[in-house]
Amino acid sequence: MKKRINKKIDKKEILENKIHKIYFVLAVVIGIILSVGMPLFSEPDGQWHYSVSTNMVHLSNDLSAYGEPIGTGLNIQKSAYQRGNHFEQYFENKIVRMPIQNIPRTNSIPPVLSSNFLGHLIPAIGVWLGYHIYPSVGVMIVVGRLFSSLVSSFIICLIIKKIKKGKLVVFALSLTPVITGTLASLSYDTLSYILALLVFLITTNILVTKQITWQSIVSMIGTSALMMLGAKTNIKLLLLLFPLVLIVLAIEKVRSKRRIKFEISGRARWIVFLLVSLLIIISLSVSLAIKPSLLFSAYRIIINFCVNLSPGLYTNNIFLGLIASPYPGYNYMPYWIAGAWYIVILLTMLVDKFEISKWISLGAIAIFIINFLGVYHGFLTFLGGAYAPAPRNVVSGMIYGQQGRYFTPFLLVLALVLASSKIRLQVVSRQSVLWLSISLALVSNIILLFATLFGIYYL
Repeated sequence: MKKRINKKIDKKEILENKIHKIYFVLAVVIGIILSVGMPLFSEPDGQWHYSVSTNMVHLSNDLSAYGEPIGTGLNIQKSAYQRGNHFEQYFENKIVRMPIQNIPRTNSIPPVLSSNFLGHLIPAIGVWLGYHIYPSVGVMIVVGRLFSSLVSSFIICLIIKKIKKGKLVVFALSLTPVITGTLASLSYDTLSYILALLVFLITTNILVTKQITWQSIVSMIGTSALMMLGAKTNIKLLLLLFPLVLIVLAIEKVRSKRRIKFEISGRARWIVFLLVSLLIIISLSVSLAIKPSLLFSAYRIIINFCVNLSPGLYTNNIFLGLIASPYPGYNYMPYWIAGAWYIVILLTMLVDKFEISKWISLGAIAIFIINFLGVYHGFLTFLGGAYAPAPRNVVSGMIYGQQGRYFTPFLLVLALVLASSKIRLQVVSRQSVLWLSISLALVSNIILLFATLFGIYYL
């Protein structure tokens, strides 16, 4: 019996030590497939990301020489694919160099200490390497993708290796089509995601060890600085996890040393509840008095979540865009891919159980909700881009323009809720979840490539 138990323990330890290696191999293979196979500019605002990256390495060029617009999308490439001259048009034709001040939409190099510059730094090095292999937009983008995917996958591999709990959550989330598609692109969203993982790594390790060391303090300060400089605005909300963890652990240490026990009676709880409710009501009243438009914002958010203003199997929605479709309007991903990934991510959160304070969990939920409402509020005045006038469903309450990629990194904070040992629901077979994640990662990313190209040729 002892030998069997020891063998099981050994298998778990071997598996634990190999998760990061398995991730790296999968990420590199998937990264190569997507980097080479996906159409150029297959990320949102792809033309803009390319222009910023080339400007940074002084390779400014005119995309109109390839017939590409100032905007975004794959519409121009669609006709090239269907004519059968896509390779000739984008890979054989050399770029037309142009002074940076003449580049439409992006005619300057962003400030060095900005998310725009730092987020495009690795892609910029990649397109520079591509230019010196062959100076065409196709070669530059593919090499830029490969370089970005390789470097990013290696960093994520190290994060998975160093994190004490939640390895499978990071493993699975980093292999979803939204993240792999982002890594294999020139988008600055890659840096934001990696910084979100760093915050999760530091937070989780402190919660596991229950110790605040000088190393962890330095890590928090360094990561916070990088976050403030290099992450997108909404991702910076994750920094709230640091003070939350420090405060909760400090209180717990004081309690344990002084052996203080707080017992609140039922009547006292009701009084606290009423006082908090009254404070919220007063705060909302003051906010509405100062800014009446908040009432209109609340109306639009409520309507958007009570009425389906865009019925039918509409591909450009958060259900797909959060986890399964990097550019929903062009990827044509089936709904079951998203559903399967939601189940797998949930299972990975229930595998690694450890002791988490209820205040940490409540704080994590609050951060998730704040980001959710904040992103929606940011798009309230966006009335459909090229549509003029705005469609009836947008006027009625639909919040147009919000994209799933703004919410994907915040799935990590939900792990700080579901991984709590106080939640009795648990998945026992860690190995089964790992194999399920690997299988779904391979299948879903191959379908991402197939569905995108199928849409270009036939839809």
